[in-house]
Amino acid sequence: MKKFLKNQNGMNIVGQGGKIILLMLPSIIATILVHINLPLIAALPGNISFLKLIGYLLLIPGLILWGTAVIQLLTDFPKGKLVTTGAYGVVRNPIYSSAALFIFPSIALMTLTWVYFVPSTFLCIGVLFFIGKEEKQLTEAFGKKYTDYMARVDRLIPYKKPGRKSKYNIPMGYEHESYR
Repeated sequence: MKKFLKNQNGMNIVGQGGKIILLMLPSIIATILVHINLPLIAALPGNISFLKLIGYLLLIPGLILWGTAVIQLLTDFPKGKLVTTGAYGVVRNPIYSSAALFIFPSIALMTLTWVYFVPSTFLCIGVLFFIGKEEKQLTEAFGKKYTDYMARVDRLIPYKKPGRKSKYNIPMGYEHESYR
């Protein structure tokens, strides 16, 4: 366990996560309390129950993205590696992204309550507010490799930015040795 908590390249495995979680924790607590104690206020209209299925379907990519990202982080962080493939090839912050864009919204749809969109919003705000420090640390640690990565992969929305070419004159994101 100690190896996971060890600093790598001037950072620990949690990064800015502690600050982000502290920012959103009150909204999670309030959301759960409102959902349990004030279900009529938290409820979405009953005639949109078809959204439950969409919630279940949305949960699948969210859990896959989250699980893949956690495994990659636990595997590669202790080695001091910059991970830019897999979940991190889809979005730079896949753990936050999966929770904010897939998991919380899917819970809202599965329970037919709007309140789970609140912690999702606070998570996005927390990432946008605090992640710059982590990105600066990663830029200092990995230099051009990280700035190139930032140029081609979005911070929170899962998509690759189009149009950039790598130093190998191939589209960004296809630089892995197997593509050369």
